[in-house]
Amino acid sequence: MSERTKTIAGVVAASAGIALILRAVKRRLSPDICCKLSCKCGKVEGTICAKKEDSIRIYCYCEDCRRYARYIAGLGNKEDATIGEYGDSRVVQVCKSAVTITKGREYLKLARKAPPDGTNSTRQIYMHRFYASCCYVPLLNTVDFLGFVGAFTDFLDENHKKYAGPVCMFSEEALKDPKDRESNIFVPDFLWKLIRYLPYRNSGPFDYDILDVVYWGVVDDRMKKGQ
Repeated sequence: MSERTKTIAGVVAASAGIALILRAVKRRLSPDICCKLSCKCGKVEGTICAKKEDSIRIYCYCEDCRRYARYIAGLGNKEDATIGEYGDSRVVQVCKSAVTITKGREYLKLARKAPPDGTNSTRQIYMHRFYASCCYVPLLNTVDFLGFVGAFTDFLDENHKKYAGPVCMFSEEALKDPKDRESNIFVPDFLWKLIRYLPYRNSGPFDYDILDVVYWGVVDDRMKKGQ
């Protein structure tokens, strides 16, 4: 390795170290924010407590989130899905360990986009979406092998607005162009949070082996085909 290469590598390593130290200090000084979670009918209740630095409010404009929200509302023969004017679903992303369910855990049911692909595994890479089966509203989105969870802000108290953000994802899939669109999510920060959450991937009130799973994507595709 040449002296020039060594110098560059040293500068990069030092810069990375300083960045990590600054982030650690910023997190330590970040305020703790707690808010209450409650489904529409109040049978499911819980809390979310996380540092502002560990959180991010996200407005997701993807079609998948809209299809899922409509499907869950349809299970209760309801038309009021949690979809904004521009096709957005609003969540706050925190570490799984930040979520506690204090009441009605038995009403938390699981939805996936599609059933297993024929393997012996009961789990799959698709996002696991938990909804309240008592009033058919979406509450929590997560992935079993990652440490994050997205909680729908429709069912959080006003304190959720103190979390970081908002930022947006998949704005190209919006139903119409928002007048005051949020800034795009900062990918390096998003990835850093995913890495930081990773040790907590088995935390939280999440049962990925619930038997009565609903598959919202399969049904939706059949409906589109008129089956």
